[in-house]
Amino acid sequence: MASKTTHFKGFSVVDGEIKITLKLSRFDKQFQHAQYELDGNVMNSMVPFMPMITGGFVDVTRAASAAIQGIGKVYAAYGPAGRFLYQGKTMVSVVTGSTWATKGTKKVLVSQYRGKTKAKEDLQYTKTAHPKAQAKWFDAAKKADGKSWIKQAKKTAGGGKRG
Repeated sequence: MASKTTHFKGFSVVDGEIKITLKLSRFDKQFQHAQYELDGNVMNSMVPFMPMITGGFVDVTRAASAAIQGIGKVYAAYGPAGRFLYQGKTMVSVVTGSTWATKGTKKVLVSQYRGKTKAKEDLQYTKTAHPKAQAKWFDAAKKADGKSWIKQAKKTAGGGKRG
């Protein structure tokens, strides 16, 4: 199709079609490496904010994240204790009101339990191994290191000169 030119006093407008084919496949390895690195950086940044006594919970979470590293997802908390540890809320058995429950027993937040329990609503994390331990540690890690995650990902992906 031929372009259409409209002339005005002092300038002209050219209306035409331009077709460009961009092949970005040459960047695939760079982008994959950047994503892999970003996922690892996110996990590493979260660890100082995660609760730790023996290291088992951190190790299980690291292993689960390593298994999917590079796809753009990171496990902030993994395993049976992950949900309540991450949220920072105590969960109790609907049957007994105890924090310990047999396998398959439903657990609810202390505030949702209808009976009497000695459990406290909010978890208190030990700070011996990780003095910065807190609930929702991904948010804390993002606040502390989010800008450096982006800067490093851009650099690795090939666009970090201005970012």
